[in-house]
Amino acid sequence: MNRRAAILPALWIVAAAAAGAPRPDIVFLLADDLGRADVGFNGPDIRTPNLDRLAAAGARLDAFYALPVCTPSRCALMTGRHPIRYGRQFNVLRPGQKVGLSLDERLLPEALRAAGYETALCGKWHLGEFEEAYLPHRRGFDHTYGFRPDHRRVSHRLTGGDDLQRDGKPCADEGWMTDLLAREAVRRIEQRDPARPLFLYVAFHAPHTPLECPEEFSKPYAHLGPTRGVYAGMVAEMDAAIGRIVAAVEARGTRTNTLFVFASDNGGLTVKGDIARNPPFRAGKGSLYEGGVRGAAFATWDGRIPAGSVVKAPLHMVDWYPTLLGLAGATHTGRPLDGRDAWPAIARG
Repeated sequence: MNRRAAILPALWIVAAAAAGAPRPDIVFLLADDLGRADVGFNGPDIRTPNLDRLAAAGARLDAFYALPVCTPSRCALMTGRHPIRYGRQFNVLRPGQKVGLSLDERLLPEALRAAGYETALCGKWHLGEFEEAYLPHRRGFDHTYGFRPDHRRVSHRLTGGDDLQRDGKPCADEGWMTDLLAREAVRRIEQRDPARPLFLYVAFHAPHTPLECPEEFSKPYAHLGPTRGVYAGMVAEMDAAIGRIVAAVEARGTRTNTLFVFASDNGGLTVKGDIARNPPFRAGKGSLYEGGVRGAAFATWDGRIPAGSVVKAPLHMVDWYPTLLGLAGATHTGRPLDGRDAWPAIARG
């Protein structure tokens, strides 16, 4: 059956993956412009021990596809529908644009919150900010922490004058953005409502340009050159942040009931010099060649996804919406979906 024939009806009710199965906490980790070969489990240049351990404990998604640039990929994740259906297929949203992801779309956090989940975003939104109604705290997230607007940021090191917000209000936190996002994600895990399952969406700005990170992370990669070396440091800093998030889940005692998902919003940037690498695929960010849309990804849930497995089936960013709703026992009442439930492919081959 082709994907068009599999489009789901407007009223779609999904059951849990198995009768009586627990509804997982969901920690969705999204990198920004990460090269496919720039994680330890896919390439030799950059050490990512935390991601490697997490990937080895679950299934690497070898043929996972996104869109070639940021905003369309995030739209696909949030809606389960291809962005061409609502006019967001072209490029990214720019500062000052009076557009955003259509308010007629029902988003993933809205559906999960309706099913009883506590929902939190730490990081990049990039789906519209020109009116309050388009901001994430108005679109299904109980808690939000991030930079507004996403593309007026000129540094990964934030000062008191930057537009950092928590729950839609200005926040005075200062420091490196990746560290701040990890700190906030850990706080959300520690302060979560124990009576509700958790959906935590951590959307890193790293390793998107500008290329900046603390020297302690870039120094070990000086041999890669002045651009790729700092880029590698940004990936290493993100890996360390993910390690802290996983450790917080383990300290909470919820690791065995947590689904971790990791992906990039598109391929790594290759057109401005020696930055990211996407071998064995051609080109990178902004391209419809494989290097622009096929990235590093995995899914891990201890005891539910076979450790050390590799999924060769083609999967797409739009598939996460119905997959996560299925595991959550949630209901979709919006427009017809393009995504398909990928759980049988991921968990049972």
